[in-house]
Amino acid sequence: MISIIQNKKPNYRWVILAISFLLMMVVNGMTFGGPTVFDDLLLENLKNSSGEPISRAELKFRESIMIWSAAGFGFLSGTFADKFGVKPIMLTGLLLFSMLYFLFVDVETLTDIYIIYLGFGPCLIFVGSLTNVILISKWFTKNRALGLGIMAAGSSIGSAFLTPFYAWLMNYMDWRSVIYFNAFIPLIMIFIVLFLLHERPVQIKSSSNEKDSLMNGFSFTEALKSKNLWFLILMAMCIFYTMMGMTTNAFLFLRDSGFDRQVASVSATILFMGSLVGKISCGFFAEKFGRKKVLICYFMGFIAGSILLTVAAGTKDAVFIWLGLGIFGTGFGGIYTLKQLLSADLFGLKSLGKITGLINLTDTIGSGLGPVMTALFFDLTGNYQTSFLIITCITCLGLIFSLFLDINDDAIEKSKSEIE
Repeated sequence: MISIIQNKKPNYRWVILAISFLLMMVVNGMTFGGPTVFDDLLLENLKNSSGEPISRAELKFRESIMIWSAAGFGFLSGTFADKFGVKPIMLTGLLLFSMLYFLFVDVETLTDIYIIYLGFGPCLIFVGSLTNVILISKWFTKNRALGLGIMAAGSSIGSAFLTPFYAWLMNYMDWRSVIYFNAFIPLIMIFIVLFLLHERPVQIKSSSNEKDSLMNGFSFTEALKSKNLWFLILMAMCIFYTMMGMTTNAFLFLRDSGFDRQVASVSATILFMGSLVGKISCGFFAEKFGRKKVLICYFMGFIAGSILLTVAAGTKDAVFIWLGLGIFGTGFGGIYTLKQLLSADLFGLKSLGKITGLINLTDTIGSGLGPVMTALFFDLTGNYQTSFLIITCITCLGLIFSLFLDINDDAIEKSKSEIE
């Protein structure tokens, strides 16, 4: 059977990559990084509203709600993407995202914040890593690691840029006005996705057999029987606990360490710029030196950064703080990209939506616990040293799980060459 697929040429993949980068920048920057700069103001506003102080754990539970909400949509969204493509999902997510930001302007109670973050969850799935990993994996067979690294770097740039940018804007307007103007950004992205985004490159007069070869790999049932899937899931749960615990509490940690708002907001910039370096460099190193070797190297950096921050939580040493944040971010960035890359490289494109959806569903256990547990241990002890020590231990556990992954680089490259 002969079919004509009306899509863009392969070189258009760089346009697709740019759109994917922007989507990751917007959805991650406007959920994880940027809003943390309002945390101390929100705590004060909530205290004035209710007449009682709000603990950090109560505030940070919003991220857990967001992540667990995302988990509820991950697998179903992946199944939908396998069948109908990612574009309809992205458009729905962007529209919902804008509506939620307009509602965010008027929050007065902790319940209001929880409801907003409950809605942010599906936005993370519809616009974030799940749909973009599928999109980039379709467009990039050659240099897939580089493509996924650049795509993932968008999340780092978004958080690194928006956090200090929000802090700067607050010199000229209140925090509610900052949120209001940001509500228009997803609306702009809707037009970009609608008119410029295409699902996959052109396949002129492709036979059904050739089309099948493009979507090679494991079925979902076969993937469930693979030990690689379960060790990848366990590794992801650990790294997301640590990264989410650190990123959502870093601003408050620096405020406690004596830094003013503008300087403390740079904590996100250091973390996410480090993550940016890790994501892009990993894309180059993984295909050159081997995925597992590179994965272990980035884990070493991740652990080293968490140890420095644990020490800094006790000493308040600025050198340890800034160096620890940078190394920690770089380690996570590399591991994050390899996690996305291995999802496609180990299991192929055949059921990538379902497989990525399952991985996202399960890693939300770790990422949902990270923010609230890190804040809870602060509330119990009065400092972040215990919280960061637990982060270090969980990072080491993630390294142990990664050692059990069976990764054959030669077989992966051969499989990819067959569909180019």
